[in-house]
Amino acid sequence: MKEIGKVIKAEEDQVVIFIKRGTACGDCGKCQVGKEKLGMVMTTDNTVGAQEGDEVEIELENINLMVATLIAYGFPLFALAAGIIGGYYGSLVFGLKDNNAQAIGAALGLAFLAASYIIIKYKDKSISKIKKLKPVITGIRPKDSI
Repeated sequence: MKEIGKVIKAEEDQVVIFIKRGTACGDCGKCQVGKEKLGMVMTTDNTVGAQEGDEVEIELENINLMVATLIAYGFPLFALAAGIIGGYYGSLVFGLKDNNAQAIGAALGLAFLAASYIIIKYKDKSISKIKKLKPVITGIRPKDSI
C-alpha cells in the first residue's frame, strides 16, 4: 500500500508525517476522521533524510497491513465471541436458566470486548515499535518549481 504524506516534524532519526485520508481507508477511526475528513498523523524512521515540509512516499507491505488490521479488528472480535460463548455456556453449566445465561453471555462478551480495547491501547507503544509494522519512507517527492 503506497501513500503520500507531508513531513510536519523532523527529529533525529524519526519524522512525523501527515497523510490525507484516502478513499480506500474506510472509517477505522485511526485517522482523526471528522466532518473535515482530515487525515492520519504517524511517526516512522527517517531513512531518506527528509526535512520538515517535504512530501514523501510511504509504503506499508500488504501482509503487515493485514497484521495491523488483525490486531485492531480481529482481536476485539475474538474477545467478544469468547466472552459471549464462554459466559453463556459457563452459566448453563452452573445451572442458570437460558434467559439468565444469555444475559450473562452478553455482559461478559461486552466486558471482554472492552478489555481487548484496553489491552490494545496499553500495548500500542510496544506494538508500534515493531519494525515490520511500521511504514517505510521510500522516497522524497521533488518540489514543484514554479
